[in-house]
Amino acid sequence: MPYTPGVPSLSYALAGPARSKALVFLNGLGGVKEAWFYQVRHLKEHHRILTFDSRGAGASQALDVPTTMADFGQDVVDLLDHVGLERVTLVGISFGGRIAQQVVLSHPERVEGLVLVATACGPAQAGPAHDALRRAPSLDERGWLDQVVPVLFGPRYIAREAKRLEVFARSRARLPSDPVGLRWQWEAYEGFQCCDRLAEIDVPTLILQGEDDVLCSVANARRLAAGIRGSMLRLLPGVGHSPHVEDAPRFNRLLSGYLGTHERWDR
Repeated sequence: MPYTPGVPSLSYALAGPARSKALVFLNGLGGVKEAWFYQVRHLKEHHRILTFDSRGAGASQALDVPTTMADFGQDVVDLLDHVGLERVTLVGISFGGRIAQQVVLSHPERVEGLVLVATACGPAQAGPAHDALRRAPSLDERGWLDQVVPVLFGPRYIAREAKRLEVFARSRARLPSDPVGLRWQWEAYEGFQCCDRLAEIDVPTLILQGEDDVLCSVANARRLAAGIRGSMLRLLPGVGHSPHVEDAPRFNRLLSGYLGTHERWDR
C-alpha cells in the first residue's frame, strides 16, 4: 500500500491507465478509500483513479494539531503533486464533498470537474443524526446497527442488505477510527463554510443527492445547485446518505454520463 512521504503521511491507491483522464475520490468523515470499490471497478479501464484515506482516517497518519478544511484541501493538492496528476475531476461525498469545494476554490487550476454527493456548503447540522456519528467510536456492534447504520444508509437498503450491514457494523465496532483524527475532522467539518463563494466555482458540476438522506437533506443539494452556475442536480429516490453503495449501478451510470459529457457542458 503506497504512502506519501510528507506530513501527514497519507495512504493512497492508484488504478487505471496512467495517461487517461484522472479522477480523485474523497471520503466521508472517518471513511476509507475502499468505500469506492464499485466505482473503481467500473471506471478503471478508461480513467486514472486516485483513492486515499484523509489524514486521521484509515491507514493515514493522524496529527494532533489544529486542522481546518484548508489543510485537508492542501493535502489533496500535495498528493496530486506527489503522484503526478495535474488536473483532475473530484468526486466527494459528505465530508469529502466539502474538501472538494475547498480544493476547487483554493486551487481552481487543478480541477476540471466536480461531483458533489450528499454534501453541503456548510456544516448542515442534522441533530440526532450527527449525534449518532459522534458517538460511533464508542459504540459496540449493536450500537452501530441501531444508531449509525440508519444515518449512513436509507431504509430500503437496510431492509435489503441486513446481513451485509451486520458485517459492516461488526467490522467498524472492532476497528474504530482514530479518536484524534476524528476530532480534527469534526473540527474542520464544523468550521467549514463556503456558501457565499459558490458562484466562484466555474467547472462542470454534478450534484447527487439521496431523497432519504437523514444526515444531509435535499435542501442542501438544492442550495449547491442554485449557487453553482450551470450545475446539474440529480435526486435519487429511495436512497440515503451512501448512494455510491446503496445504488451503485445507477450512481455509476450517472457518473459515467457526466464524465462523457462534462467537457462539452454549456455553462
